[in-house]
Amino acid sequence: MIKPSQITEGFLRPLRAEKDLSQVADLIELCFKGSIDEDGTDYIRYLRNLARTAKDGYWGLGSIQRRYAAIQGFVYEVDGKIVGNLSMLPFHKNGDFVYLIANVAVHPDYRRLGIALNLTTEALKYAKSKSANSTWLQVRDDNPPAFLLYKKMGFYEKTRRTTWTLKPHPETLYPYQSDVRMVSRKASTWSQEKEWLLKNYDDNVRWNLGLKTERFKPGFIAWLDKLINERMILQYAGYLDHQWLGTLTLEKTNLFADNLWISADPIWEDQVIRAGVPFLQRKSGYKRPMTVNFPENRAVSAFEFLGFEKNHTLIWMQASTHIPVIVQS
Repeated sequence: MIKPSQITEGFLRPLRAEKDLSQVADLIELCFKGSIDEDGTDYIRYLRNLARTAKDGYWGLGSIQRRYAAIQGFVYEVDGKIVGNLSMLPFHKNGDFVYLIANVAVHPDYRRLGIALNLTTEALKYAKSKSANSTWLQVRDDNPPAFLLYKKMGFYEKTRRTTWTLKPHPETLYPYQSDVRMVSRKASTWSQEKEWLLKNYDDNVRWNLGLKTERFKPGFIAWLDKLINERMILQYAGYLDHQWLGTLTLEKTNLFADNLWISADPIWEDQVIRAGVPFLQRKSGYKRPMTVNFPENRAVSAFEFLGFEKNHTLIWMQASTHIPVIVQS
């Protein structure tokens, strides 16, 4: 373990993407080993590809510069070695400009020395200087020290969300024996469907999850948009006799897994998920995993019954950049 006296030469500075990405990728991989999911692994691979591109001197027609410009953040450096990292991702949330703090990583040998605190403090100052409305971060619910640190810095909890992933195993996934039958979604249910979607994916999370409800709207314009943009979206509704219970939507992505969106009567969501997920997998050909982000402790029995793996539960926290940062010892 490094002693405080041994990092007197350390310093915090802005990320220099063209030079730092290789070390940052190594640091993130080391710090999150054993807990990183497939999308996280893809992100590390993306950083390393950018680093190699810079090393090889290939800049294309400006595309590399633009991708570097989108990577913002701060690092903590000791003797030429990056031992701390914090990424800052710009977003628009309901028309407001906000930042998401991500990839907060400190080398195991340099923890408990205030590096994460200093990185986060600098990030909040930076967000305020850029006139961001607020700053957000996500912390795992099994990391109480980090959660308490962020609370001391003025972040407050907004919601808790669990991410589940189901990998394609057609030989083990059987249709759920239920009176709920799955049929093509009808335009007449769209108003209620949208209302439940917006409740399940509310303002606290929708901006970050990439949910675009207009893509799911029935009608010719939405159909034409999907055709032009080559979006693969499967939508099927669950019915009990003639009663509509909810709709499941499977949206293809360029990531490790496709997105499953759930819009259902909370009383019936468990039954709709159990009947609908095997149906969607058969319709999509069992080719890709599907992932779903859902409120903590909701539909747990349904996801576990179908073989979904729980990736993690994240606590979403927000700090207003209009409030001074107060750090308690």
